[in-house]
Amino acid sequence: MADSGDTELLSYPSGARSVQADLAVPSGAGPWPAVILIHEISGTGDHYRDVAARFARVGYLALAPNLYANDAVYNGLDLHAVHMMGRVRHADDLEAAIAKLELPPKEHEALRRAAYWDRERDTSTYVPDLLAAVDYLASRPDVRGDAIGAVGFCWGGGVLGQFLSAGAGLAAASVFYGEAPAYDQLASIRCPVQGHYGTADTVVGYKFAPELEAAMKAAGKEFSYYIYDDAPHAFFNDTGARYREDDAKIAWERTLEFFHRHLEPTKVAS
Repeated sequence: MADSGDTELLSYPSGARSVQADLAVPSGAGPWPAVILIHEISGTGDHYRDVAARFARVGYLALAPNLYANDAVYNGLDLHAVHMMGRVRHADDLEAAIAKLELPPKEHEALRRAAYWDRERDTSTYVPDLLAAVDYLASRPDVRGDAIGAVGFCWGGGVLGQFLSAGAGLAAASVFYGEAPAYDQLASIRCPVQGHYGTADTVVGYKFAPELEAAMKAAGKEFSYYIYDDAPHAFFNDTGARYREDDAKIAWERTLEFFHRHLEPTKVAS
Protein backbone atom coordinates (compact mmCIF):
# COMPACT_ATOMS: atom_id res chain seq x y z
CA MET A 1 0.00 0.00 0.00
CA ALA A 2 1.04 3.59 -0.58
CA ASP A 3 2.16 5.71 2.35
CA SER A 4 1.27 9.39 2.72
CA GLY A 5 4.49 10.41 0.98
CA ASP A 6 3.49 8.80 -2.30
CA THR A 7 0.56 11.12 -3.04
CA GLU A 8 -0.59 14.63 -2.25
CA LEU A 9 -4.08 15.97 -1.75
CA LEU A 10 -5.17 18.86 -3.98
CA SER A 11 -8.28 20.50 -5.40
CA TYR A 12 -9.01 21.39 -9.00
CA PRO A 13 -11.85 23.56 -10.37
CA SER A 14 -15.03 22.15 -11.90
CA GLY A 15 -17.42 24.96 -12.74
CA ALA A 16 -18.26 26.70 -9.47
CA ARG A 17 -17.05 23.69 -7.43
CA SER A 18 -13.68 22.44 -6.30
CA VAL A 19 -13.00 18.72 -6.54
CA GLN A 20 -10.60 17.04 -4.14
CA ALA A 21 -8.18 14.54 -5.63
CA ASP A 22 -5.08 12.56 -4.76
CA LEU A 23 -2.11 13.18 -7.04
CA ALA A 24 0.99 11.07 -7.62
CA VAL A 25 3.86 12.52 -9.68
CA PRO A 26 6.78 10.50 -11.09
CA SER A 27 10.31 11.33 -10.04
CA GLY A 28 12.52 13.09 -12.55
CA ALA A 29 11.66 15.55 -15.29
CA GLY A 30 8.39 15.56 -17.24
CA PRO A 31 6.25 16.35 -18.98
CA TRP A 32 4.41 13.12 -18.23
CA PRO A 33 1.47 11.27 -19.68
CA ALA A 34 -1.37 11.25 -17.15
CA VAL A 35 -3.97 8.79 -15.91
CA ILE A 36 -7.28 9.58 -14.19
CA LEU A 37 -8.47 6.93 -11.71
CA ILE A 38 -12.23 6.56 -11.18
CA HIS A 39 -13.11 4.93 -7.87
CA GLU A 40 -15.62 2.23 -7.04
CA ILE A 41 -19.07 2.95 -5.60
CA SER A 42 -17.87 2.96 -2.00
CA GLY A 43 -15.55 5.88 -2.71
CA THR A 44 -11.86 6.58 -2.90
CA GLY A 45 -9.20 5.93 -0.27
CA ASP A 46 -5.93 4.12 0.41
CA HIS A 47 -6.37 1.63 -2.43
CA TYR A 48 -6.63 4.39 -5.05
CA ARG A 49 -3.73 6.30 -3.55
CA ASP A 50 -1.73 3.09 -3.85
CA VAL A 51 -2.75 2.56 -7.49
CA ALA A 52 -1.91 6.20 -8.26
CA ALA A 53 1.54 5.69 -6.73
CA ARG A 54 2.02 2.53 -8.80
CA PHE A 55 1.30 4.47 -11.98
CA ALA A 56 3.73 7.21 -10.93
CA ARG A 57 6.50 4.69 -10.40
CA VAL A 58 6.23 3.63 -14.06
CA GLY A 59 6.09 7.10 -15.57
CA TYR A 60 2.50 8.39 -15.34
CA LEU A 61 1.24 11.38 -13.42
CA ALA A 62 -1.88 9.93 -11.76
CA LEU A 63 -4.93 11.83 -10.50
CA ALA A 64 -7.61 10.12 -8.39
CA PRO A 65 -10.60 12.48 -8.00
CA ASN A 66 -13.00 12.06 -5.10
CA LEU A 67 -16.32 12.28 -6.93
CA TYR A 68 -18.16 12.37 -3.60
CA ALA A 69 -16.11 15.20 -2.08
CA ASN A 70 -19.02 17.66 -2.33
CA ASP A 71 -21.71 15.16 -1.31
CA ALA A 72 -22.70 16.07 2.25
CA VAL A 73 -24.95 13.02 2.65
CA TYR A 74 -22.23 10.57 1.59
CA ASN A 75 -19.75 12.23 3.92
CA GLY A 76 -22.12 11.52 6.82
CA LEU A 77 -22.56 7.82 6.03
CA ASP A 78 -21.00 4.86 7.81
CA LEU A 79 -18.37 3.53 5.41
CA HIS A 80 -18.91 -0.07 6.47
CA ALA A 81 -22.58 0.34 5.51
CA VAL A 82 -21.54 1.83 2.16
CA HIS A 83 -19.42 -1.26 1.49
CA MET A 84 -22.35 -3.52 2.45
CA MET A 85 -24.71 -1.61 0.19
CA GLY A 86 -23.93 -3.82 -2.80
CA ARG A 87 -25.81 -6.66 -1.13
CA VAL A 88 -29.13 -4.82 -1.46
CA ARG A 89 -28.72 -2.08 -4.07
CA HIS A 90 -30.41 -4.01 -6.90
CA ALA A 91 -33.34 -5.27 -4.83
CA ASP A 92 -36.84 -4.40 -6.05
CA ASP A 93 -38.03 -4.21 -2.44
CA LEU A 94 -35.20 -2.47 -0.62
CA GLU A 95 -36.73 -2.63 2.86
CA ALA A 96 -37.37 -6.37 2.57
CA ALA A 97 -33.83 -6.98 1.33
CA ILE A 98 -32.36 -5.07 4.27
CA ALA A 99 -34.61 -6.89 6.74
CA LYS A 100 -33.46 -10.28 5.44
CA LEU A 101 -29.90 -9.50 6.53
CA GLU A 102 -31.02 -9.57 10.21
CA LEU A 103 -28.59 -6.89 11.29
CA PRO A 104 -28.43 -5.22 14.70
CA PRO A 105 -30.67 -2.10 14.77
CA LYS A 106 -27.73 0.33 14.51
CA GLU A 107 -26.25 -1.46 11.48
CA HIS A 108 -29.70 -1.83 9.93
CA GLU A 109 -30.28 1.90 10.04
CA ALA A 110 -26.77 2.69 8.74
CA LEU A 111 -27.28 0.35 5.80
CA ARG A 112 -30.72 1.79 5.14
CA ARG A 113 -29.28 5.32 4.97
CA ALA A 114 -26.49 4.20 2.63
CA ALA A 115 -28.89 2.31 0.36
CA TYR A 116 -31.28 5.25 0.06
CA TRP A 117 -28.37 7.60 -0.59
CA ASP A 118 -27.38 5.32 -3.47
CA ARG A 119 -30.87 5.44 -4.97
CA GLU A 120 -31.55 9.14 -4.46
CA ARG A 121 -28.18 10.86 -4.91
CA ASP A 122 -27.47 13.46 -7.58
CA THR A 123 -25.24 11.78 -10.17
CA SER A 124 -25.15 14.74 -12.54
CA THR A 125 -21.80 16.11 -11.30
CA TYR A 126 -19.64 13.04 -11.90
CA VAL A 127 -18.98 13.34 -15.63
CA PRO A 128 -18.52 17.15 -15.52
CA ASP A 129 -16.02 16.71 -12.68
CA LEU A 130 -14.09 14.17 -14.75
CA LEU A 131 -14.15 16.38 -17.84
CA ALA A 132 -12.80 19.16 -15.63
CA ALA A 133 -10.03 16.78 -14.51
CA VAL A 134 -8.93 16.45 -18.14
CA ASP A 135 -8.82 20.24 -18.47
CA TYR A 136 -6.91 20.54 -15.20
CA LEU A 137 -4.32 17.97 -16.24
CA ALA A 138 -3.92 19.49 -19.70
CA SER A 139 -3.24 22.87 -18.06
CA ARG A 140 -0.32 21.54 -16.03
CA PRO A 141 3.13 22.13 -17.56
CA ASP A 142 4.28 18.72 -16.31
CA VAL A 143 1.56 16.87 -18.26
CA ARG A 144 1.43 16.04 -21.96
CA GLY A 145 -2.06 17.18 -22.84
CA ASP A 146 -2.36 14.78 -25.77
CA ALA A 147 -1.51 11.75 -23.58
CA ILE A 148 -4.20 11.53 -20.88
CA GLY A 149 -5.84 8.21 -20.12
CA ALA A 150 -8.34 6.90 -17.57
CA VAL A 151 -9.07 3.73 -15.63
CA GLY A 152 -12.45 3.00 -14.03
CA PHE A 153 -13.09 0.31 -11.43
CA CYS A 154 -16.45 -1.35 -10.63
CA TRP A 155 -19.04 1.46 -10.46
CA GLY A 156 -16.29 3.77 -11.68
CA GLY A 157 -15.97 1.58 -14.77
CA GLY A 158 -19.57 2.38 -15.61
CA VAL A 159 -18.95 6.07 -14.98
CA LEU A 160 -15.94 5.81 -17.28
CA GLY A 161 -18.31 4.63 -20.02
CA GLN A 162 -20.42 7.75 -19.51
CA PHE A 163 -17.27 9.89 -19.43
CA LEU A 164 -16.12 8.44 -22.75
CA SER A 165 -19.58 8.84 -24.27
CA ALA A 166 -19.47 12.52 -23.33
CA GLY A 167 -16.58 12.95 -25.77
CA ALA A 168 -13.78 13.07 -23.22
CA GLY A 169 -10.46 14.02 -24.80
CA LEU A 170 -8.61 10.90 -23.73
CA ALA A 171 -5.94 8.91 -25.54
CA ALA A 172 -6.79 5.54 -23.92
CA ALA A 173 -9.18 4.06 -21.36
CA SER A 174 -9.22 0.81 -19.37
CA VAL A 175 -12.40 -0.54 -17.75
CA PHE A 176 -12.23 -2.96 -14.83
CA TYR A 177 -15.54 -4.86 -14.54
CA GLY A 178 -17.67 -1.81 -15.27
CA GLU A 179 -21.05 -1.61 -16.98
CA ALA A 180 -21.01 -1.06 -20.74
CA PRO A 181 -21.63 2.43 -22.13
CA ALA A 182 -24.91 3.12 -23.91
CA TYR A 183 -24.62 1.64 -27.39
CA ASP A 184 -26.34 4.61 -29.00
CA GLN A 185 -23.58 6.90 -27.68
CA LEU A 186 -20.54 4.95 -28.82
CA ALA A 187 -19.92 7.31 -31.73
CA SER A 188 -18.77 9.97 -29.22
CA ILE A 189 -15.91 7.84 -27.88
CA ARG A 190 -12.58 9.26 -29.00
CA CYS A 191 -10.00 6.70 -27.89
CA PRO A 192 -9.16 2.99 -27.78
CA VAL A 193 -10.80 1.14 -24.87
CA GLN A 194 -9.72 -2.00 -23.02
CA GLY A 195 -11.92 -4.13 -20.74
CA HIS A 196 -11.27 -6.63 -17.91
CA TYR A 197 -14.05 -8.97 -16.73
CA GLY A 198 -14.30 -12.06 -14.51
CA THR A 199 -16.45 -15.11 -15.13
CA ALA A 200 -17.49 -15.21 -11.45
CA ASP A 201 -18.66 -11.59 -11.49
CA THR A 202 -22.28 -11.61 -10.28
CA VAL A 203 -22.52 -7.81 -10.15
CA VAL A 204 -21.75 -6.70 -13.72
CA GLY A 205 -21.12 -9.99 -15.50
CA TYR A 206 -18.96 -10.58 -18.54
CA LYS A 207 -21.08 -12.11 -21.31
CA PHE A 208 -21.89 -8.71 -22.83
CA ALA A 209 -18.22 -8.19 -23.83
CA PRO A 210 -18.44 -9.76 -27.33
CA GLU A 211 -21.59 -7.78 -28.09
CA LEU A 212 -19.91 -4.58 -26.91
CA GLU A 213 -16.88 -5.38 -29.07
CA ALA A 214 -19.12 -5.80 -32.13
CA ALA A 215 -21.01 -2.57 -31.38
CA MET A 216 -17.76 -0.65 -30.93
CA LYS A 217 -16.41 -2.04 -34.18
CA ALA A 218 -19.62 -1.08 -36.00
CA ALA A 219 -19.19 2.45 -34.62
CA GLY A 220 -15.60 2.55 -35.90
CA LYS A 221 -14.09 2.33 -32.42
CA GLU A 222 -11.35 0.15 -30.96
CA PHE A 223 -12.29 -2.17 -28.10
CA SER A 224 -10.35 -5.16 -26.78
CA TYR A 225 -11.14 -7.20 -23.70
CA TYR A 226 -9.90 -9.98 -21.44
CA ILE A 227 -11.88 -12.57 -19.50
CA TYR A 228 -10.49 -13.96 -16.24
CA ASP A 229 -11.67 -17.46 -15.32
CA ASP A 230 -13.36 -17.71 -11.91
CA ALA A 231 -12.46 -14.11 -11.06
CA PRO A 232 -15.17 -12.26 -9.10
CA HIS A 233 -16.19 -8.63 -9.21
CA ALA A 234 -13.51 -6.35 -7.73
CA PHE A 235 -10.75 -8.93 -8.20
CA PHE A 236 -8.16 -6.15 -8.61
CA ASN A 237 -8.76 -4.46 -5.24
CA ASP A 238 -6.16 -5.85 -2.84
CA THR A 239 -7.96 -4.40 0.19
CA GLY A 240 -11.08 -6.53 -0.36
CA ALA A 241 -12.10 -10.14 0.22
CA ARG A 242 -12.56 -10.76 -3.52
CA TYR A 243 -8.98 -9.90 -4.44
CA ARG A 244 -7.30 -12.40 -6.76
CA GLU A 245 -3.55 -11.78 -6.79
CA ASP A 246 -2.66 -13.63 -9.99
CA ASP A 247 -5.49 -12.16 -12.03
CA ALA A 248 -4.81 -8.68 -10.65
CA LYS A 249 -1.14 -8.93 -11.64
CA ILE A 250 -1.99 -10.02 -15.18
CA ALA A 251 -4.64 -7.29 -15.56
CA TRP A 252 -2.16 -4.67 -14.33
CA GLU A 253 0.48 -5.79 -16.82
CA ARG A 254 -2.07 -5.73 -19.65
CA THR A 255 -3.23 -2.26 -18.65
CA LEU A 256 0.33 -0.95 -18.59
CA GLU A 257 1.10 -2.48 -21.97
CA PHE A 258 -2.07 -0.86 -23.38
CA PHE A 259 -1.22 2.54 -21.93
CA HIS A 260 2.42 2.26 -22.99
CA ARG A 261 1.24 1.80 -26.58
CA HIS A 262 -1.15 4.74 -26.54
CA LEU A 263 0.40 7.15 -24.01
CA GLU A 264 4.16 6.47 -24.37
CA PRO A 265 5.38 7.14 -20.82
CA THR A 266 8.56 9.07 -20.13
CA LYS A 267 11.31 7.09 -18.40
CA VAL A 268 11.27 7.54 -14.63
CA ALA A 269 14.47 8.71 -12.97
CA SER A 270 16.09 6.06 -10.78
